[in-house]
Amino acid sequence: MAIKAFNSVAGFSVGETPANIILSNGYITTNGATFTANIAALGVLTDNLYYANGVPWDLSDPGGANTAIQFNDDESFGGVSTFTINKTNSNVDLTGNLTATAFFGDGANLTGIDATSIQNGTSNVRIPVTDGNIQLNSGGNLVGNITATGANVTGTLNVTGIVTIPAATGAIDVALGTPTQGSLTSNALTLTTASSVSNSIAQLNTVLGKLVPASPPDFPASQTIAIQSTSSYRMADSFTQPDNTAAGTAAVAAGTTVSKTRRASSYNVNAITNAGPGDSGTISVQLNGAAAGSRLLTTALDGAGTYSNLIITNNVDYNTVDSSVAAGFWSVFTSDASGTVTSGWNEVLIDDTATTSSNKDTWYYDSAAPGTPQFTSVVFTADATPSYTYSSTVPHYNNSNDFEIGFSVNRLSGNMYPTSDTFISGSGGGAFSSPSSVTYSTAGVTTPLAAQLHVASGSQAVTTTASVISGFGSSTSGPSVSCFNSYATGVQTFTPSGTVLYKTGTSSSSSRIEEANVYIGSTIGTGAGLAQRIINPGSTNTPAFSASATVFDSETGTLETYDSTVVADVLSHDETDYSTGYLPVGPDLSASRSGTQYFTFKFVRTSVSKFDIKFSGTVAGLWVAVPGSTIDAASNQNGWVDMTVSYAGSGVPGANTGAGGNGSDGCALGGVVPTGSSQSNQAFTATFGTVSSSSTSTNEIYVRIALTSGQTMTALTLESASN
Repeated sequence: MAIKAFNSVAGFSVGETPANIILSNGYITTNGATFTANIAALGVLTDNLYYANGVPWDLSDPGGANTAIQFNDDESFGGVSTFTINKTNSNVDLTGNLTATAFFGDGANLTGIDATSIQNGTSNVRIPVTDGNIQLNSGGNLVGNITATGANVTGTLNVTGIVTIPAATGAIDVALGTPTQGSLTSNALTLTTASSVSNSIAQLNTVLGKLVPASPPDFPASQTIAIQSTSSYRMADSFTQPDNTAAGTAAVAAGTTVSKTRRASSYNVNAITNAGPGDSGTISVQLNGAAAGSRLLTTALDGAGTYSNLIITNNVDYNTVDSSVAAGFWSVFTSDASGTVTSGWNEVLIDDTATTSSNKDTWYYDSAAPGTPQFTSVVFTADATPSYTYSSTVPHYNNSNDFEIGFSVNRLSGNMYPTSDTFISGSGGGAFSSPSSVTYSTAGVTTPLAAQLHVASGSQAVTTTASVISGFGSSTSGPSVSCFNSYATGVQTFTPSGTVLYKTGTSSSSSRIEEANVYIGSTIGTGAGLAQRIINPGSTNTPAFSASATVFDSETGTLETYDSTVVADVLSHDETDYSTGYLPVGPDLSASRSGTQYFTFKFVRTSVSKFDIKFSGTVAGLWVAVPGSTIDAASNQNGWVDMTVSYAGSGVPGANTGAGGNGSDGCALGGVVPTGSSQSNQAFTATFGTVSSSSTSTNEIYVRIALTSGQTMTALTLESASN
């Protein structure tokens, strides 16, 4: 195969298939080339350079051994074994001198330094030898030498501050030395020039302490101040509490009880008494972080006076308040604070620059003025399902009745409100007990109360009840309720629409007239049982009667026109229309009842020949009887004997002598019952003479009382005979 000629048109190529080696721009492109002579070039562009053995060139080859620090060694890298770096701890090691204008860093780590070359002007600190003395030089002269055994100073040693020289024991140990004035004599103490200053002073203080009287306690002398005349209320909601305190952090959450509240701008605190020292220090009142009056105390003891809010009531020698303390040693003072503040949180303390401060007391000045709660839409309604107890056929409310009370009330709060959740309370009146209390929750009032609740407008509707009281009586007055808003108390009294009659039970009492149970106050004869009203046997003073008379039914019995009544705990000649003006509504007793009216009752006892009737009131007549006895025939008054007439003195009372009477229907012993004149708890003795209740089959004793218009009886009892 013929060899093709080199192509030189665009460079030189080789190979059967031409491959350019020298390009037209002069670049040589080949995978390898060997030159036996020098290569001259303006630059070599390559990724790698190699030695002939194939090892790559290392152009950063350092001088010296490993860890040597590099330096310029005649245009080459250089390193020596005496100037190295420790790669582990970064320490630089130098054998030889280091010369520098200044050294910076932590001097505590400089070691092995020749201090003779450390200088500052003409003064220096010099340590001539290793572990040698410290020499203090000034102007080239040695002025101080500090050694291991002491220090010597040439000249005067002036020190600003406290010099502390500890001895081996840790105390200050300075000798007294030779005094320039006086001499060291031994009296209370033995003193020498070598005596310790510290020990000598301590010993002298001990001796003097035995001579000097005890000092008064330093202010505040274990006493505290407190704002006087405060009250506890709860903080209302929905308003910003003014805070005048220094820190401004006194405000509390709504509903919180504030135990120290004042409703006046003024304030005062209790005095801190007889505190010392009274001859030094500035006493001041710090009100809300600012001075509000001060006074400097001096030995003149003239500090007493008022200085704005500060009051110093005395400033005297301690002997004045404690005679056991010698005069001339100590002084004391007494101080308190008083002034005015603005609305909101405030704080105060008393400070003494000679000692310390008192405690700080904080309070809230509430300047709100909501006014007194007012009541509207007032109602007072009887029980819808009443329960009655009757007397003389007249109904009375018993204590199971609850009258309904309704109203609206305003001005429930200011910026504060009461600590109790009961905001409506009641007081009994007339025939009624105290109304049931009402809480905020029961009334539907949200707590904490909003500030100024229902002050400008609106009101809160409230309902409660008042029960009829136990007892027996009547009343035209009613109960009351009160609303306290923490500023003022509003009171509403409820008046019934008529006279309320009330009666509970039929219990007997010396202070009560009960027709179904006349009171027997002491033992009368033998036996038991009640003294009870009977059906009236007639319309005259001394009607015919029979034994075992029927007891009167107080509810359903027939009340005759000649029957008196026991209504509201009063036995009376009664012409009252109870159908109008009375609660509950009762019968009309106003017609055909103007004549004499009677109250007749009986009781059963054996062995009774005389007894007392005690009463308060006025009567028109009073008679007694023993049905079934000989008196029935001996009396000319259908068996009745008269207590308005004296007993004849013996035998059986009765005007009918033919029937065994003593000639008189009188039975009063020891004094007659007066008619038409008022009596007050007076006792009158009725006697049956030789007759006893035991002589009858029923052992009954009857009593009949007559009343005319206007006459009443308010107390009635039966007792053992007093005559």
